[in-house]
Amino acid sequence: MKDPVTDILVGAQTCCARAFRTPHTLGAARLRPYLLALTVALCSGCGKREAAPVPAVTVTNGPLRVWASYGGKLESRRVHMIMSQLGGQATLVEVAPEGLRVQQGSVLARLDPTRIEREIVKLEGTYAAAKSEYESQKNAEWPLKLGELERQLAEAQGKEAEERQFLEDNRALLKDDLVTPQEIRQQESRLAQAAAKTKQVAQQIRLSRDYLQPLGLDQAHAKLAAAERELNLARQELQACTITAPAAGVLGYLPTYLGNEFRVARVGDAVYMNMPFMVIPDMSSLVVHCYVPEAELGRIAAGALTQVAPVAFPDLVLTGAVEAVGATAQVVAEKPAWQKYFHVVIALQAVDPRLRSGLSVTAHVLAFEHPRALLLPRAAVRWRDGAATALVRHGAAVETRAVKLGWADDRQFEVLAGLQPGEQVVLEE
Repeated sequence: MKDPVTDILVGAQTCCARAFRTPHTLGAARLRPYLLALTVALCSGCGKREAAPVPAVTVTNGPLRVWASYGGKLESRRVHMIMSQLGGQATLVEVAPEGLRVQQGSVLARLDPTRIEREIVKLEGTYAAAKSEYESQKNAEWPLKLGELERQLAEAQGKEAEERQFLEDNRALLKDDLVTPQEIRQQESRLAQAAAKTKQVAQQIRLSRDYLQPLGLDQAHAKLAAAERELNLARQELQACTITAPAAGVLGYLPTYLGNEFRVARVGDAVYMNMPFMVIPDMSSLVVHCYVPEAELGRIAAGALTQVAPVAFPDLVLTGAVEAVGATAQVVAEKPAWQKYFHVVIALQAVDPRLRSGLSVTAHVLAFEHPRALLLPRAAVRWRDGAATALVRHGAAVETRAVKLGWADDRQFEVLAGLQPGEQVVLEE
């Protein structure tokens, strides 16, 4: 080990040599006694150096919030799939650009309407013919038929009355032997025929009014209604050729099989009924999906306050609350198979126009909160064989004391036992 006095002597020797413009090695022996005396004098004037005071803090009560952070994904609670509602296939003639922010009712795509327009022309002719037939039966054919039957009934009733009067007259003549009994029997037969004719016509009128006319009108009306439904369906299909947004959001494309390719749709492609090719997440209602390791399940509870920060917008902080915690542990892809996780859903209370469905986020869940916890800085905690201790100062004396710790954030611990408010604890140097 080097002698500090020798170091001082060598430095002084060098300075003197430079001052007298002579090599310092020549006067070393003669200068050493004087330099030694100077060094002793300098050192004798210095007292002992006082030790720096050991830093300490006072144990106090204060608020403690502990947050648990997890990675997650932002998604819309409701996702609207956009698909064709036309039977068979239809050709896209217009599509809106992907990423377009749309409002409810905005046009997203148009399908070729040529086939449907031709079908509508035919169906309009069928509907007009059915309507004409129904109106004809209701206002002309059946009134004429019933009118003719009523005329026949009146004629039959008149004939029956005439035959009855003639029979009565002949019966009076029979008393005077002016007619024979055979003529009376013949007249009675003619009256019976006239009465039967009257009954037959009256029955035709009753059956026509009660059954035939309603049945004929119902058949004509059913034919008209069927033609009208077909026409309305065709018109609805024509309206379906214009695909509109069911809700406000940001338009996205869904890759699908088109021919022999798996890609997004474009103008000229044929799409089929109920085949989704676009998507609109409803950005007015957003949730965060994340997975919590089973070891941290005790930190999460339904209703817990949450702060969500999108990775793409770190300056944006969204508030929310834990909506649901999964009931069954599960394995998460790209994680060790032995590690189990629980699915957690966080509902956001507000949205931002910059957000997109599928964004990666960091969710900070409030795991613990105490308005007046007894707080101990992390720097004041010492660990011995896995047990926490603290150095408690009593005037000039210091006592090592075991403490029981609870929740903790990145700066301080909650003290459950071992310390009292107002006590002084020594920080680590």
